[in-house]
Amino acid sequence: MPDWQQIREQHGPVVWAAAYRILGNHAEASDCFQDVFAEVLERSSPDEVHDWPAYLRWLAAKRALNRLRKRRTEAERHSTAIELATLPTASLGPAVQAEWNELFERVRNEVARLPAQQGLAFWLRCIEQLSYAEIGQQLKLDANTVGVLVHRARTHLRHVLADLNPVKH
Repeated sequence: MPDWQQIREQHGPVVWAAAYRILGNHAEASDCFQDVFAEVLERSSPDEVHDWPAYLRWLAAKRALNRLRKRRTEAERHSTAIELATLPTASLGPAVQAEWNELFERVRNEVARLPAQQGLAFWLRCIEQLSYAEIGQQLKLDANTVGVLVHRARTHLRHVLADLNPVKH
């Protein structure tokens, strides 16, 4: 029988950080954190999980992207602004920090617009820095398929965010 408390204590910071990077909101990241561990307790057999950090980051990213999509849909429906992420970058001045927050928010929103598997594969590879094999194991895909998903996501993001590339102007 696994020690669920130990698993939560050991891997909880990874789960919370992954959720916060996507959601940029402490309260939502905390809710997502709770959702992840509730699901782990309900559904996961410890014998099935070979890599707890990769599994939990995958689950956190999946749940957080779903929340971000829901938030975006509700915001579009109600025409409300989405809260900007506040990343701990004390060395940056307020103007640079504001630009960074706007850029990060835009990238996050564009990732949420990608097809679900593309967005998840992109986030896990490029932000969470999981290997193609780790992502493939979680998504039940081979590493080459994961590579294709990440490539397609990058291509799409490069296109929709082209106005941010000063070299192209």
